[in-house]
Amino acid sequence: MSDTAEIKHRIKSVGDTRQITKAMELISVAKMRKAIEKQAVNAAYFNSVRSTIKDIMRHSADIRHKYLMHRPNDRTAYIVIAGDKGMAGAFNHNVLSMAWEHMQAHPVHYVITVGQMARAFFESKHQAVDLEFTHAATNPTLHDARGITRDVLELYDRNLMDEVVVVFTRMHSMAVQKPEAVRLLPILEEDIPEEVRSTFTGEILYDPSPREVLNVLVPQYLVGMIYSVLIHSSASEHAARMLAMSSANKNADKMLEALNLEYNRSRQDAITTELLDLASGRSADGR
Repeated sequence: MSDTAEIKHRIKSVGDTRQITKAMELISVAKMRKAIEKQAVNAAYFNSVRSTIKDIMRHSADIRHKYLMHRPNDRTAYIVIAGDKGMAGAFNHNVLSMAWEHMQAHPVHYVITVGQMARAFFESKHQAVDLEFTHAATNPTLHDARGITRDVLELYDRNLMDEVVVVFTRMHSMAVQKPEAVRLLPILEEDIPEEVRSTFTGEILYDPSPREVLNVLVPQYLVGMIYSVLIHSSASEHAARMLAMSSANKNADKMLEALNLEYNRSRQDAITTELLDLASGRSADGR
């Protein structure tokens, strides 16, 4: 790149791009923090519901309920959560690859996608998408979680599926986000993490009945679970985009440093050439 004007144009182009990536980084930081705050508020209520579910399963005598019983056919419905757009490093690739790999080992009966990237991925794999939620990925709300829960429970109650698995990205820290596959239905004690403590030691009595209590409690559990994974996915996406844009900014800074150095050298060469030409001209005139 020896032409000074061309180098200057390149510097401007890289500088303009850096302004965009820097703005995207700052926006991602703000959105990630908001998602983390939502998760913190939701965690206390959600853990309380999970603890209650665990108590019911551990301390109820011979309780039988459609949401707690394993069905033998294993017609699996997948809820796959990705982003609405790219430019987030390997965020979308990792969670969608895990979902696809998991599906190869299980009989798929329904595919429910959250986020436009998930829908586009399965279309490229020629896998039919039965339900899609395209506006719940970036800024999830309880309304979104209730809508997904309502549709899933309707299909489950009609005996159109035997288990429901959600594939999402859990945010462990700003630097670490890992995809996970978690079974939502049926609710089994083994699927509730050990850190969710069972706080009750006696026998539980229900009013009016265990079935009626679970009919109310399980949908709340699922809403909380789906809302939680939506928030984790959203926070993970923003964190991944923040890291990707931060890396892009660092690369842009290196490029600008190299281009400015090249620009200064090119200008110096041009000035030196002009001085030599001027000196040569004066020498010729003196003759």
